[in-house]
Amino acid sequence: MGITGVYYQEHGNLEDILAGRVEEPALDIDKTWSLIVDMFPDIPLVPVGEQYKVDSQATEYGSFYLSAEKVAEIAEQIPELKQTDNLTKRIDFEKWKNIPEMDIEQLDERAMIMLAFPMQSDETYEELVDGYLLPHLESVFELFEKAFAQQDGLVFMIV
Repeated sequence: MGITGVYYQEHGNLEDILAGRVEEPALDIDKTWSLIVDMFPDIPLVPVGEQYKVDSQATEYGSFYLSAEKVAEIAEQIPELKQTDNLTKRIDFEKWKNIPEMDIEQLDERAMIMLAFPMQSDETYEELVDGYLLPHLESVFELFEKAFAQQDGLVFMIV
């Protein structure tokens, strides 16, 4: 068991989503959410920053909201983000693989997020990046493009 991340597409039903009255998320990205946060600290593809936090009865771990305007802003960047060279620059396999022993009291927010990802030291690049991370990331890109086309916002929940 681990902490996973799910997106809900919001179109006038934000209160229902936050109250837990919407059953099926639009996308479940499993545990890749923490890697995506680390890859894109400058772009809230996974909006776990305080400025996006919203109160929710649906999860105790955190709910975050991107307005339709913010989704549109991010969606416009996706063609550039998807380019292989740009993605490769953001992937830090060695860092993810070698999270050192840490004093929990001394960790910053980003390091705490990375602890949510259960990477094993013997996992290969292909297993993690090609077989797991990139397919989920492509799904995130597709969701942003779909929400943008429909002028919807997105709610991200850690569950």
